[in-house]
Amino acid sequence: MKKTISGVLLTLTAAAALFACGKKKDEKTTAAKTTKMKSKKAIEKKNKIVFYCWNNEFQSRVNDYYSEVNAFDANYTYLMDGNYIEWIPTPNEGGAYQEALDKGLNANTVDMFVFEADYATKYVKLDKVANLKTAISGLDLSKQYGYTKDIVRLSGERDAANEVIKGTSWQATPGVTVYNMKVAKEIFGNDVTTETMEGKLNTPTAFAATATAIKNSEVNKKKVTKFMMIGPDCWFRMYSNNLVNKMYDGANLTVDKNLFQWVVDTNQYYKDRLIKSVDDDFGLWGSAWGAEQGKDNCLCIFSCPWFTDFCLTGNRYNEGEKDTAVGKRTDVNLRLSASHKGWFWGGTWLTATTTGLAKTEIKDSIANLIKTMTTDKATLKAIAEGAGDFTNNEDAMNELAASSFKYDYFGGQNPFKYYVASVGSCNLSKASDFDQQVAEGIQSAFRQYFQGNIKADAAWTELQEELKKKTNLDLSKIKYADGVTISATGIVIE
Repeated sequence: MKKTISGVLLTLTAAAALFACGKKKDEKTTAAKTTKMKSKKAIEKKNKIVFYCWNNEFQSRVNDYYSEVNAFDANYTYLMDGNYIEWIPTPNEGGAYQEALDKGLNANTVDMFVFEADYATKYVKLDKVANLKTAISGLDLSKQYGYTKDIVRLSGERDAANEVIKGTSWQATPGVTVYNMKVAKEIFGNDVTTETMEGKLNTPTAFAATATAIKNSEVNKKKVTKFMMIGPDCWFRMYSNNLVNKMYDGANLTVDKNLFQWVVDTNQYYKDRLIKSVDDDFGLWGSAWGAEQGKDNCLCIFSCPWFTDFCLTGNRYNEGEKDTAVGKRTDVNLRLSASHKGWFWGGTWLTATTTGLAKTEIKDSIANLIKTMTTDKATLKAIAEGAGDFTNNEDAMNELAASSFKYDYFGGQNPFKYYVASVGSCNLSKASDFDQQVAEGIQSAFRQYFQGNIKADAAWTELQEELKKKTNLDLSKIKYADGVTISATGIVIE
């Protein structure tokens, strides 16, 4: 056996939310900005707003861009009205954040919290989570991207007067393909352009042809090996974002056909040596996986706006620019292209509890924070321009996409042009209760299959057993989709 099972599982334990946002507590965050700030006026401490979170992403956005912030330190944000936010972080790993949040909700000690797509349906159903459409006067979500509302809509059609919306987001997270121009020139010649490279990556047929070209290239024949991507997890979301059906119907859990297509395609790419490694240390969020982003071995890195800000810039940078804002960095030989399949990378939503909004002393502070940070065009445009986040306002993002905005980091390309083109494919209508458990389980079990440790049917059995533990469902209720056949010889998809 090439790797022990325990080694595989240890690596994937660190990936708590691969199906959605997937951001971890040890990612690059703006921690340096969240420690000190000279107050605009004398700090008051009137009434506390308790805010549960798993890292300081939204905390940093509030501290940096919310006009009603007076001062802040590592744990508190003091508002101009004298009320203050206490941030209660719990890491995502192993379900720890959800466990802490559930305890807080049961004890009625939570006023606001954030959540991800892979477990959104769980909290949308709770009576303790407020219907923001009726609880917050003047909350206008009409300029937000539709898919960001679909995941938090309890009932009612899009934009219907009676819809129940249980959360809102300041961001959308369309996926793009970032490619290494240095590798591209080694494979296709120095005269290759961004236009010709996009044509080699932006459809499934073109992507497959490019992979074949890499496999058969002169540099590979000379043993200076180049690859299509770093690890098997890198393109997982292109499959998990395009589910055929909801996987959980309230009784049965049916693993989607497109997830098994990821298994089939990834296994073939591994056999063809188009993925650099499926060893543990090249798993998503592993140190070696991150380090590879800074090297010139692989053509493609699959990215989204928050990934650029919180991850990519920490792994690929020119000397002296590691702590420099992405908008002020210089060219690192990375370029942007539309991906060969539509996809997105999760995102973060925030909401308020009925308990928090019932407190007259903090209700207005909560409402103003939510309205400004998720619907105010000027604020959202400032976040996009300053932090590179793709924010949840169609008008603002269309303006940036059509503007002269550019990043030297991407060779002078305007990233918002690519994000706007991609966001239309984002769809969360197929989300259901156990998506996170399926995503983590299938990547863990079939990683061993890719490595040659076990056969396909054994990997499926292991996945079933893992899902049984995580969902409390009988094995008979955990199935794979029609049109999929799994045996010792492999997987066949009709």
